[in-house]
Amino acid sequence: MKRSLPLLLAALLGLTLGLVPLSANANSGAADNKVYTQPGDHLVNGRYWKTSCEKYSSTVVRCETKIWGTNSAGNHGWMFNTLTYLPSSRSDWKTNPLSKNGSWTAKDGRKWRTECDTATTGQGGCRSYTKEGSKWVVNNIVQFSSKAAPAVTRIPAAAPKLKGVPVEQKASRAASSSAQTAVSAALSKVGSRYVYSATGPNAFDCSGLTSFAYRQAGITLPRNSRSQFSAGQHVSRSNLKPGDLVFYYSPISHVGIYVGNGKIVHAANPRTGVNTTSVDSMPFAGAVRVG
Repeated sequence: MKRSLPLLLAALLGLTLGLVPLSANANSGAADNKVYTQPGDHLVNGRYWKTSCEKYSSTVVRCETKIWGTNSAGNHGWMFNTLTYLPSSRSDWKTNPLSKNGSWTAKDGRKWRTECDTATTGQGGCRSYTKEGSKWVVNNIVQFSSKAAPAVTRIPAAAPKLKGVPVEQKASRAASSSAQTAVSAALSKVGSRYVYSATGPNAFDCSGLTSFAYRQAGITLPRNSRSQFSAGQHVSRSNLKPGDLVFYYSPISHVGIYVGNGKIVHAANPRTGVNTTSVDSMPFAGAVRVG
């Protein structure tokens, strides 16, 4: 499961972002928890929050929450805060390490730790952490259903619209024809399998997909994600345009292609294969414009 939270810009900025305390416990009745479980815009503790929810599987709903703030470069915008899996049966998670106490190392080398039903999480939930340098950083929250908290299998109704919600100002730039070709090629492979070291045409790993996509535009990229980070002009998160390669984790171990509207297409992992997701669903390491 490759969906880290850069939360932590929030964690890095600490109280500056005014985080809302969140228990993993599905039975928590705090109204403020709606910023994590109800799609739409929210104003809590004097901060604006934006949440979107999607069907993660036929029985699980996942919500992504962002908070409006200022990053270390002094830029204002929506910053990734957390992923929350709404109440679902423990049986839906029985083979998933995010639902049981323990530690493990992912295929990409990242170290993970999960705790469930503790004083921190409350009964009925788990929190997972990833190792960032010397610190364990909250990655995601899984909530389990109970009699008091029935399973949520549909995306909840959106919160009432708010006035004054800030909007990111992003420059509009057209992508090059080669970039558009690469985007179209990558998107045409959504639903394909993830296979380590595969470069297509029917299965891919992350850099295999980006290599395949740009090969359709007549551009040869280095084979692995770390090498691809040196394959073009570095661009900032705020200046992304379709076709840019977007890199994640430190050290870099994952890459996708920006497709616009805050989304990337990537070969995620063996479970989900090639799909699209938020550009902020993993710790952002940088971006490169090819050609």
